[in-house]
Amino acid sequence: MHEAAVAESILNIALKIAEENDAKKIREVGLKIGEMAGIEVEALTLSFDVLKTGTVAENAALKIKKIPIRAKCNKCGKIFTVERYNFFCPECDGILILESGRELLVEFVDFD
Repeated sequence: MHEAAVAESILNIALKIAEENDAKKIREVGLKIGEMAGIEVEALTLSFDVLKTGTVAENAALKIKKIPIRAKCNKCGKIFTVERYNFFCPECDGILILESGRELLVEFVDFD
């Protein structure tokens, strides 16, 4: 389960930001997770909840924004939301080039 390692990295980023800002408590950590990032959100949240115990993030919540898979056709230039990992243009059968959907980012850390 790589979600535990990902949760640990997220927690370390949040704790570093809190330390740099002399924060006493982290309230929320905002994430952007693309559909193709390969992250099981429930496992990530569970891992984060276990790892944050005893830190300034102990009561922090994860706020997750899911990013859809979007791609641009290399032939006609139209942009589409990708359905069922079909990377062929529904308009002209060109190949779709990924524009979003693989993100895994800490977007913000809300702290006191």
